[in-house]
Formats: sequence, structure tokens, C-alpha cells
Amino acid sequence: MPKLLDIDKFCENLMEVKTSKIFDKSFFHPDGLYSEQIFGPLKNYTCQCGTYHTYLKAGERCKVCNVLIEHSKIRRKTFAKIVLPFPIVNPIFYDLISNIGGKKLQELIDELMIKEKSVLYKDEENEEYVVTTQPELLHQDIEKYEKLEAIQELIQDLSKKFIDTEDWKLINKNINCLLIRNVIILPPDLRPISKSMKKPGQQVSDEINRFYMKILVKKEIVENTIVDLNKDKKIFYQYYTKMQEDINELYENLLLKLSKKKGLIRNNILGKRIDFSGRAVITPEPTLDLDECVIPYLMFLELYKIKIAKKLIENGKFNLINNAIDYVDECIDRNDTSLFSLCRELCADEYCLLNRQPSLHRLSILGFKVGVSLDHTIKTHPLVCPAFNADYDGDQQAVYIPITEATKTEIKEKLLASKNLSNPSNSNLIATPSQDLVLGIYVLTNNLLEGEEYNKYVEFKGQTITKSRKIFNDCLPTDYPLIDRPIKSKDLIEILENINECYDHTVVKNTLDKIKAIGFKYSTLFGPTLSLQDMEVDGFEKKKNEIYKENSSITEKLNSIQSKEIEETLKNRFKQSYMVESGSRGSWDQVRQILLTRGYISNFKGKILSTPVKNSLLHGLTPKEFFLSTYGSRKGLLDVALNTGVSGYLSRKLIFCCANLQLDESLEDCGTEDCLKVFVNSERKAEMLIHRFIINENKLEKITKENCYSFINKTIFLRSPIYCKQPKICKTCYGELYKVLRSRYIGIIAAQSLGEANTQLVLKNFHHSGSAMLGKETDQEETDLHQSDVVSALSKVSKILHNFEDRKEYEIVSELFEIYNSSRKISHIHFESVVAQLMWVGYNKWRLGENRKEVAPSFYSVQSVPSYESWILGLGFSKPKHHILKGLLISGKYKGIFDKIIFGEELN
Repeated sequence: MPKLLDIDKFCENLMEVKTSKIFDKSFFHPDGLYSEQIFGPLKNYTCQCGTYHTYLKAGERCKVCNVLIEHSKIRRKTFAKIVLPFPIVNPIFYDLISNIGGKKLQELIDELMIKEKSVLYKDEENEEYVVTTQPELLHQDIEKYEKLEAIQELIQDLSKKFIDTEDWKLINKNINCLLIRNVIILPPDLRPISKSMKKPGQQVSDEINRFYMKILVKKEIVENTIVDLNKDKKIFYQYYTKMQEDINELYENLLLKLSKKKGLIRNNILGKRIDFSGRAVITPEPTLDLDECVIPYLMFLELYKIKIAKKLIENGKFNLINNAIDYVDECIDRNDTSLFSLCRELCADEYCLLNRQPSLHRLSILGFKVGVSLDHTIKTHPLVCPAFNADYDGDQQAVYIPITEATKTEIKEKLLASKNLSNPSNSNLIATPSQDLVLGIYVLTNNLLEGEEYNKYVEFKGQTITKSRKIFNDCLPTDYPLIDRPIKSKDLIEILENINECYDHTVVKNTLDKIKAIGFKYSTLFGPTLSLQDMEVDGFEKKKNEIYKENSSITEKLNSIQSKEIEETLKNRFKQSYMVESGSRGSWDQVRQILLTRGYISNFKGKILSTPVKNSLLHGLTPKEFFLSTYGSRKGLLDVALNTGVSGYLSRKLIFCCANLQLDESLEDCGTEDCLKVFVNSERKAEMLIHRFIINENKLEKITKENCYSFINKTIFLRSPIYCKQPKICKTCYGELYKVLRSRYIGIIAAQSLGEANTQLVLKNFHHSGSAMLGKETDQEETDLHQSDVVSALSKVSKILHNFEDRKEYEIVSELFEIYNSSRKISHIHFESVVAQLMWVGYNKWRLGENRKEVAPSFYSVQSVPSYESWILGLGFSKPKHHILKGLLISGKYKGIFDKIIFGEELN
């Protein structure tokens, strides 16, 4: 059972702050809130007199000023106390009993604390305590209690009455913590004071100091009063009420200091500025290998300053390290390139980490070999962009330099970009080509390049193919089957994903680098251009009239706009159709809007407007049509502004909800007989179940790439983390995706997979034109034509994860899968991992219960789970008091990863 901190016992050996004065002449006051005598010296081993005592005298006190001779860092961890003139109700204890006893008890205590003449007595008839503000009306024989005495009597009586309940046992055990006679003062470095930038000579201090000052001032007033407070109860209670208010305010401020984005946990512990790091804009460098990056010379000087200085000393240029560092600083200030050759030497075996914010998943931080250039940008390989969700329109990335050899080894073995080519969310290749790279491969394999050297036939692997297709096949592994067809974007990705599955990461990396080289080369030689003069517009009036026939309904018109006939017409007329056909840029819907007609528009609510925009963008819109077209762009901007925060907060909650779900790398099978019922309704669902185990005719069977499509339109019984009996998930319940993940923290990866998809969906919506398209979910009623979008999908996800409405676990998993996989591939296991964390019985996970078949699980909101998993996790959010109280009321030892890190326990 948890035990509250006995504040008075904790304060026994602490030094006392006695005055509200901060300064005494030019020094900190010896009894004040920043006293060097109490908290330690401002400068290392230097007392207030200004005398420097070496570390040999550490632990002694200066005989003149009485300052402890120590390192100044003790000011970060030395506490002090304020001794109160009378006892006060402990705010944490007050919140605890209010939480346990309910609103009625809270009101009783509030009346006793606030109202002047309030008195507690026991109503013998109803056997309950009552508070009255008219004690003179009570019979003389009735025992009456005032203020603190009354609160103590009330709590003690209730804790004896409900002695059998766990919560009241906690109260009874900690009853000595009800009243406090001391206030703990935080170390001064946690509540700093500084000079004001606005008004010279004025001090600016942390908000918490204001509360300490108020308590000290009131204490001085009480001590200097000439009235005997023991006899004059009225004045005593006036002082008591004000002091209690100040203590409560201090407590609330301390909780505020812990929580939210600017609190100690998120701002100073989970996120901080890091030494040996830099930030710059990224630009593409097609000549680099996949696991190489180039950082600017000036940034390199700053990041590797110490190594450069040591090298200068080794070369005999300087004798002292400080002089060498000063010289490097001068080179940075003067933009002097004299150290460039030395920097290139140092690059030989150096590695760094690149990170692009927002860090939505594990691949947002990757390792690279370091190069250096005289340019002012970080240069990266174009194929790392999908992993970072980056592009080259001004995006910035942060660079982090490893300090120790162990860190450098970890980057080489685990974090190198060439070793993280598979997406953890679906095991597909992440480094996929796009745009001009795809176009180069397409024009090469489609024999669109002019010249005999490309179009003549040659013998290759026993077949006759064109020279241009041989160039493409030379990029693939030597034993890979011959490819003799035009390669579009989808084909190229399919080939590369197949190579990623079948070959070592070194072969995949080499193949990607070769593909990149020829892709850029031949797209450049092809030299595609786009101009208005090349666009054919004649003859489209007839097509437009066919689409907007007077008698046809909106649904028919939308079907006509999306028809294959229209697409074929556009292919034949559009001279740059190779761009869309190859998959390098654009869509036929965009071409249709440019050449033929803009079509129907959906408004802010997703409802399709009955008035179409008949003109094309090439021909020009009327003022009315232009106004209608503004819906799409404005809706995109609004949705991004309003929903990015929602998405980010949901992602944080998912991460903390799933943080403690781990894979047991040593356990093959937990032996559970329960399975998740899954109906496989599509090819994508079948593909997202690869590497999983099912129970088929009482036998364990593995879903593979070869047999997965045989389960389409069938119900299968899947081994799942939802039913795993062990605290850490066994390999059979999880499946073999862990071989791709190379991590046991499967809960974090599941949360990242969903969270990254949330944010990308919202940001993707920004680029949506607002042009209406008929989808599967569109209402066919002409009166209520409606188009769903990604933002409505996000709100559905949020609703599902907070409100379960008597759904079964397989229904929740299925709904989440259908929402996310309509726009991107995410493995089925990640949804199961999240749902497994939402199923509880009381304070225990449902799947770990011995009698779980007899007890139905309670589905807790994704917002509530973190505090059940670990109350420490809850402190970083917006209700720290709620999470602290829940943590106190949950019995037993916490075993979560965050608790172990904070409490210093060894991780298993």
C-alpha cells in the first residue's frame, strides 16, 4: 500500500528560511529564499566572502560567512523549510479524502476550514457528523470540535468506521500526514531569479517564489502580533484561513509546474536542448549513397570543435587546447575555410543522426555517415525523404553527433538509414522512388528516349531486349528475373519491395542507389516540359455537353466525369500524359479539371453542391465558378489548423497508452486457446495479416504471402495480443513482424503507426482541391449527396478510442482497420495491440486475469489508460492532481518502463 510523505519528518533536518527578504546589501540574505548559507555557494567551492577554497576543503563551512564549501550544483538539490506558526491541513491529504469520501465529506471539511464560527458535532439520532455556524444553539453537553481539531476527529472516526475498505485503510495508515507544520522549499535552481531585460535593475523570479514570499510575510505578521492567538480565536482563524489559502495556492502552482507542455516533465525532462547538435535547411544531393549525408563546413566546425582542436595540437599547430579552440572559433566568425581539408580528414569514420520534426515514428531519426561541404545546407539522399516525411521546399533537419564509441557503434549497427528500409507499420519498403526518378525509369523502359544506343536490341539473360531495358535490368540483383516491360511507379515499387523481402539490406541499398542514378540521369536527358501551348482543347465542348445533360441526375454526371471513356479521351489528347501514366506526377482527375471541366465542388460540410463548375481551369472560370472553387482550398486550410493539434494529442495519448506493451523475445507460445475472430473482406486485409498465426482445424497455421489470398471472404481465428496470457506478448500471439521491427517495444510501434497516419491524413487534406468525387460511402440520394473526407475519418477514430458503445473487441479492431487502411497500409497487429491495452478489469489488464472467461472486459478510454498503466505517465498531462491521487489509490508495485527509468530500477 502506498505511503504519503510525512512532510514534518522530511523537514526535520532541513535548514529554515526565516525572512521574506531576498537580498542583504549586495549579497543574498543568509536567511532568505536564495541564501548561500542554506542552499550552497553560487560559484564552485567559493564562499560568500569571495574566497576560493579548493575541492580539498569540500564539506567544511567558511568561518567568516558560514557558507558550505561545495560544488555549486548542490543548489539544484538542496531543500529548505518554512516553519509555520500553527498547523495547516495538508492539501494532498485534503484532495485524497475528498476523492475517497465524495462531495458530502468535501463540503463538510470546506465549511470547517472557511466559515468563521463553524463547529462540528455528532448527531446521535442519525449517527452522523454535522457542521453548524451557530454553536450557541447547541446543548452544553454535546461535544463540539472546532477547525483543525474537528477535521481530525471527523477523519479518524470515518477511517475507523470504514476500516475494511482499501481506500480508508490508506487514510488510517497516513493519518499523521493530515496536518503539516512545515512547508518544503524547492532548491533555488528549480525556481530561478534573473535580471529583467525590460527594466534595468529589476529582478524577475519564478512564479513559485511569489507564493513562498506570501507565506513568509504572513508568518512574520503572525509572529509580530501582540494578540494572544490561543485566547482570541476570531483573529486566529482569520490568520489561519489566509495561511491555508496560500498553502493551497502553492500546492496548485507546484502541480501546474509539473504538467502540460511548459511543465518540468515535458519541457525539461522529456524535451531539452542538446549539446553537439545543429539545424539547417535540407537540399538533395543525388551523388550521395543512401546512408550518407553532407553537413555545412561552419556547422561541422562547431559540432566537431573539440576533435578539430585536438587534431591541430597533434599536428603541432598549437600547444594548448584553449588556444586551438579559440582558433576554430575565429574560423567560424570569419568564415575562414583554411580548416576545410582537416575537416574532410576527420569525416573518414564519423557518423551522425538526422531528425526531422515532427518525429511521428521511429524512422524520423536515422543515422548517416558524415561528409562536409562549403555550402550552407545539409545535403541528403533523395530516397530518405519518405521516412522523414520530408521534401525540399525549405524543410529543416536537426543533426546530432554521437559522443561515445558505444553510441557510434549503435548508430552503425541499428540506426543507419540503409538498415532501416522497412516501414514498421506495414513491413513494406519505405525508401520508395517518386517524381523525376520514376519518370526517368519509365521513359527508359518504355523506349521513349531517342537514339540508336537506347532502342537497338541486345541479348541479355537468354532474351532479346532493347538496350534501354538492359540498362534498367543491370541495376537489379544479378540473379533477379528479367524485366521486359514498361515500368510505372507501382511496378517499380513492387519490384523494389520484392527485392527488399528476398535480399540482404546491402543488396537493397546498392539497388536503390543504382535506380536513383539512372532515374535522375534519364529524366534529365528526356527533358520533360509543360506549357499551355501543348495542351489540346479543341473538341471538348461536345464532351462537356454530354456530361452535363439536362435530364441527368448529379450522380449520373459524377459517374460520367469519373468514367473510363473520359480518362481515355484525356490520355489521347494530353501530350504530357506520360507524366500521369508513369505515376511520377498528377492524376487524370487533375488533367480533367485543367482541360475539360472543373466538375462538382463539395462545401465545408462535405456536401456536394448542386451547381457544377462547367469551365476548365485552362479556359478560365466565371466569377461565380471561382467563388464556388474557393470552398476546397479554404476547407483544407481550416482543417489543418483545427485538426493538427487534435491529431498530435491523440498520438501522444496512444504512445503513453501503449508504452508498456512489450514482446517477450524468449517466449515462443503462451498457450492460450482464445482467438480473435476476423473476417477477411479484401486483398489489402489479407496482405496486412501476413506473418500471423491462425488456428485452422485445431492446428497452428502461418499466413504467408503465398497463401494469404486464399482466406479472402472467410472468417479466420487469429492468435492475438488481445488474448495473450503473459505480461509480455509471446511470439505466436504477435506473429513474425517482430523480425522486421527489431524492437521489443511493440506497443510504442503500434501507437506510432496509428499516430503518424493521423497527422499525415490531416496534412494531406490540405492539398485536397475540394473537387467532389463519388466514393463507396457516398449517399446515392440526390437530395443528400455527401462526401466523406479524412478529417471526418479522424473524428471517427477519436470517438472509437474514447467511447466504445458496447462493441466487442473484434468489432473495434475491424472498424479501426477499415478507417486507416482506406488510405494507407497498416498491419492488423497494430490495431490489436492498441485494443489489448484498452481492455481492463478494475486496475488490472483483462487478458492477465485468471478467470477472464467469466468476467467481461471494461474498455477504458485511451485518455484514461496511461494513469492505470503508470501514474507517473499521467503527470505530463493536464490533470496532474487526478493522476497523483489515482496513483496513491492503486495498490501494488508499478512495473512500467517509465516508472523503472524514473525510479532507477534495472530494466529487464
